[in-house]
Amino acid sequence: MANNSYDLGQYVADLRAIAAATSDEAEILGRVAPLAKKLAAGKESWLRPKHYEIDIEQGFGLHLLHEEPDHSLAVFAIAWAPHDGFGPHDHGTWTVVAGVEGVERNVKYNRLDDRARSDHATLAERCTILAGAGDVICIRAKGIHAVWNDSDHVTISLHTYGRHINYTGRSSFDLETNKVKPVVVAIR
Repeated sequence: MANNSYDLGQYVADLRAIAAATSDEAEILGRVAPLAKKLAAGKESWLRPKHYEIDIEQGFGLHLLHEEPDHSLAVFAIAWAPHDGFGPHDHGTWTVVAGVEGVERNVKYNRLDDRARSDHATLAERCTILAGAGDVICIRAKGIHAVWNDSDHVTISLHTYGRHINYTGRSSFDLETNKVKPVVVAIR
């Protein structure tokens, strides 16, 4: 049952309070995760038809719900196209993803190289998580994962980042060539 009394405004206020209270990444993830789950459960208060729109070139649609003036505490509704996704990438900031509609396959990776070369990385698959409505995934700033929608329908997830992802210097990783490339995504 959805808790409609918890809305985006309260979520943002809680994010601000958490960010003011601590800079410890593990503590932030632990405190934000249940709140993201709560907001996702009350999707009726914030999810709109436009949040299902996909950027065909990207394979997903990023819909900004909130961002502080300094680009911190960014909250997005992300719509994933059927049978599409985004290969291995990092965020350059802490991340909490809460499932809203549908099931998304998240593959987490370990980085095996010593990070000496900024254009090269060797990755190994660590685990796969199927995340649906009510599930939450936390990713540390240096964490690497891929996201796939294996279904025939658009899936929606709520993403909260310590900093807007286009301002973190994040990267994508090619598993075949081990190349690392900068990533900037289109935001709706």
